[in-house]
Amino acid sequence: MQQTIHLFCFLFFTVFLSAQNFSVSADYASLQGDCQAEIGPRISLKNESNRKITLVWEQSRNLCPEGWEVAVCDRQCYSSLVQKKQLVLGPKEEVSNFRVNFRPNGKEGIGNLELKIYEKGLKQDAERILFSASAKNERSAQKMYQPKAEKPTVYPNPVVEHLMLRDAQEQVKYLEIYNVVGRKVLQFQVNGQQDKFDVSSLNRGIYMLRMLDENRHIIRTERISKYNP
Repeated sequence: MQQTIHLFCFLFFTVFLSAQNFSVSADYASLQGDCQAEIGPRISLKNESNRKITLVWEQSRNLCPEGWEVAVCDRQCYSSLVQKKQLVLGPKEEVSNFRVNFRPNGKEGIGNLELKIYEKGLKQDAERILFSASAKNERSAQKMYQPKAEKPTVYPNPVVEHLMLRDAQEQVKYLEIYNVVGRKVLQFQVNGQQDKFDVSSLNRGIYMLRMLDENRHIIRTERISKYNP
């Protein structure tokens, strides 16, 4: 009986020690922007304990188009050559602008960077955060289309089974849907405004939808949510 009590106390103490001492505001952050500028989706990190802790962030997966660069920023920004860094947080301290700066360098596309964040010595309890950026050439789009023209869009959003396209100028000829790791999962050819696009096969989650013209130039990129009731 005494051995059982000792074992229970040991297990309780072990669980107590391994409790997470920090929090993240989200496990996914995304942002759209111009391919000629930096795009910086961000989250917040907070030390939830009453003592100083050392966090470690490290790059896990880098899925960016060729020619793109990334910089991870905590209190300062580090080039893509820096794969891993430590960050010391005081009691209850928060870093509200932890972000990844994507640099498309003029190239359109979707980039993703996954980071692992964990307390030093507790890598097995790492949080995985996916940062995503969608870049398009906003300057060329402004030259190609009249600025007063209504932007094409899809609805409903969130979507359950079918998407509809609203495109008064009839610019959009193709739709492409990408998942959060930048893989194309669905594509459609647009034949008219009354077309319904069946997306029921998609899993629940966030997707990036590209609208393309007849030459497959990107007109607009829009984030959509798939909902499975």
